[in-house]
Amino acid sequence: MKFSYSAKNDRGELKSGLIDAFSEEAAIAMLQKAGLVILKLEKSKEETFAQKVSFGLNKINLKTVAVFTRQLATLFEAQVSITESLQTVVNQSDNPVLKNALYQVYTDIEAGMSFSDSLSKHPYAFSSFYVNMIRAAELTGRLDSALAYLADYYDAQAIISSKIKNAMIYPVFLLGLFAVVIGIMVSVVIPQLGSVILESGIPFSELPVMTRLLISMGGFVQDHFLIILAFILGGIFILYKYFSSEEGRMSLGTILLGLPIFGSFLKRIFVSRFTETFSVLLKGSIPVAQALEISADVVGNPYYQEAIYNVADGVRQGDNISDLLQQYPDFFPPLVSQMIAVGEKTGKLEELLSKVSKFYSREVESLVNNLTEIIQPVLIVFLGVLVGGLIAAVILPIYQIAQQF
Repeated sequence: MKFSYSAKNDRGELKSGLIDAFSEEAAIAMLQKAGLVILKLEKSKEETFAQKVSFGLNKINLKTVAVFTRQLATLFEAQVSITESLQTVVNQSDNPVLKNALYQVYTDIEAGMSFSDSLSKHPYAFSSFYVNMIRAAELTGRLDSALAYLADYYDAQAIISSKIKNAMIYPVFLLGLFAVVIGIMVSVVIPQLGSVILESGIPFSELPVMTRLLISMGGFVQDHFLIILAFILGGIFILYKYFSSEEGRMSLGTILLGLPIFGSFLKRIFVSRFTETFSVLLKGSIPVAQALEISADVVGNPYYQEAIYNVADGVRQGDNISDLLQQYPDFFPPLVSQMIAVGEKTGKLEELLSKVSKFYSREVESLVNNLTEIIQPVLIVFLGVLVGGLIAAVILPIYQIAQQF
């Protein structure tokens, strides 16, 4: 629970803020450990519903984390204290979720907690990769370098993510627009056209199959609109809950990896992300098995995560990483295990992992740049067939009516 406090430090300066603790006694102990004389301590009021909704809608994206980390690294390089740096970044942040998290980090540090431990209390904002890099940097005293490296890492990830999203905007917009047009045609235009056609004296059985199908669908949609809407919304909710579960995430992972073009594309992304994260963690002096487990959490696919966890278990038993990765040829191409094998023999594992990461990053970037060009012809053919069928279903009955006169 949260407690708001007012206190004075040993220089007589007034301090106030929020602190997380299991009880009032624990909050008092934390503040006293930080050398503060408590003037006032009370349980903080719960957030309003509107604030909770606002925080739910304003998620922390990669770019926001990259900008915050870059600002913090710059302040550290200028030898500004960690508390003053956090205060500065909090005042400059526009993201309410990040601002709230950083404020709590600030109060925890003021209460005597380490920077990494205070960050670990906010996994929605700072991943285990981020926290462990900071923890390793605290031991070596190179926080500024670690933050600069993290900023570069999240910048690169944000750029790739942005390119993928931009490449998907065009097809998603076209498919969405087409779905809206089809919905209007089926629910409004086709039923009216059907009434005109039937009033002209043409028997329903003599209409083209596509026209009969659309007229029947239009009548059904008009008669059961609310039921269909409820069914669609219910289906979306059920799918969301299912894919949020462990079984659903595994199923979604299988579907995505099995897609003809996107499956290969996603595998390259996962391999690039794994090798880069693993390399960075090893450079940060994180133990190999622990670095593998953290990398597994960063990859973003449950099958890759499970495979890398198994590799980490094998490493703890004394096996080589390269030999273990060869057991998963569908996930890790031979180039990855071969380069890692060379790195294990030469003692340059971090360097070779970095080279593998750069190789796959270039491939991913090339594929992203060509993604729109790959999607456009497929999308045009697909939409052309659907539009052609729709036009034929409308034009042919009109042609039949015209022949009667």
